[in-house]
Amino acid sequence: MTLFNKLSVTNFTASTIPDDFLKDFAHHQKITRKWVRTDAGWELEDASILREWDAEKRIWLAGYMREKIQNGGTVMAAFLPEGQLAGFCCVGGDLAGETASYANLLLLFVDDRFKRHGIGRLLLQEACRYAKKLGAEKLFLSAIPSEDTIAFYQNMGCVDAKEIVNSFVDDEEDRLMEITTKDGN
Repeated sequence: MTLFNKLSVTNFTASTIPDDFLKDFAHHQKITRKWVRTDAGWELEDASILREWDAEKRIWLAGYMREKIQNGGTVMAAFLPEGQLAGFCCVGGDLAGETASYANLLLLFVDDRFKRHGIGRLLLQEACRYAKKLGAEKLFLSAIPSEDTIAFYQNMGCVDAKEIVNSFVDDEEDRLMEITTKDGN
């Protein structure tokens, strides 16, 4: 049996996300190549970026997730049978868009120790299902433009966003992408 088949997915309420929710979550992202926007489109360039969460960032993220749940969003987490957190995602509760109804994928992370076992795919599918229940036709994501991150989303069926939902953009350097909610089923 694969790790994917052993996972359980839980939807959280704001009161069930403690400050230490991410205390043992392994997140160490070394970015050696990233996508940059040029006049010709997107191009890969070399980078040397290390993204890690310190204790303060982990507490902030837990509070951020609680706030998003209180505002109509959701947090879903995948757990191993022993109860260890393997990955999580957060979808905002607001819909926006002119040409389509978009929900916003705010967070999607898989613990470094459990990557490449289908956990990210499972969480993205669950995020699409939730967005569809909200009435969204598409899920918008403002993705860190690392080569690996963008490759994951493209492999899942995400494409560059056809519409830019400015209120959903995290960082002007992010790669703005979308996936139709039916793709998540």
